[in-house]
Amino acid sequence: MALNPKQFGTVLKNARMDKKLTQAELAEILDLSLSYLKDLERFKNTPSLEVFAKTIQYFNLSADTVIYPDKNLNNSTYQKLQRHLLQCDEKQLKTLLAIAEAVLSVDDTRTDNSDI
Repeated sequence: MALNPKQFGTVLKNARMDKKLTQAELAEILDLSLSYLKDLERFKNTPSLEVFAKTIQYFNLSADTVIYPDKNLNNSTYQKLQRHLLQCDEKQLKTLLAIAEAVLSVDDTRTDNSDI
């Protein structure tokens, strides 16, 4: 498996901006040189496994977000929701699942009624 620098750089930059960190602040937090961090965000470098692990742990990200690209790669709302889900306990997850199913059910009902 090869890690795509564009995928990692995009996720890294979005996560950094969500936390309102400068590149210099994040480089210090992750113990990286500023130029290396900039190269990661500009897709000019692939992170080592150590940097990858430190990054996803610091931002509480799912490795799937980076390793398996999907249509939501650049969707910051999706990424924020994914990070929040990782912080939930089982009861909170079940509550959120019920809410999501209810919202989707309402949308399905609207779609079904529009066919009449």
